[in-house]
Amino acid sequence: MEAIFSTLTDEQRVNTLNSVYQKGLSTPKENLAFSVDKLVYLKPFISKLQNDNGITEDLSSRIMARQVIDELLMDIMEEIEANSKNEKAANKLALEYGLNLLVNNHEEEFYYTSKVA
Repeated sequence: MEAIFSTLTDEQRVNTLNSVYQKGLSTPKENLAFSVDKLVYLKPFISKLQNDNGITEDLSSRIMARQVIDELLMDIMEEIEANSKNEKAANKLALEYGLNLLVNNHEEEFYYTSKVA
């Protein structure tokens, strides 16, 4: 998953976090795919990122923000995987939360192939 994170832009990171947060807000606590504590933590963090117009231009701050976002996304993805019955269910749930950039899209259900005579 680290290789996927290295390909994400700052805007994709913030948008993915915001998507997870919005889906988390609309999901009852008992059905949330990750801990409520992370959801509570996301609000001020996303607000700060949005108030700063994304990730700041200061290189050290930008690197630190990326690391925090990547760790949050990885933790959320790991919780989704741990709370799911199998990888297919975890991927489906991750897609519902807007984590499509982190899901392994090489699963069979993403591609339809047919034999040609």
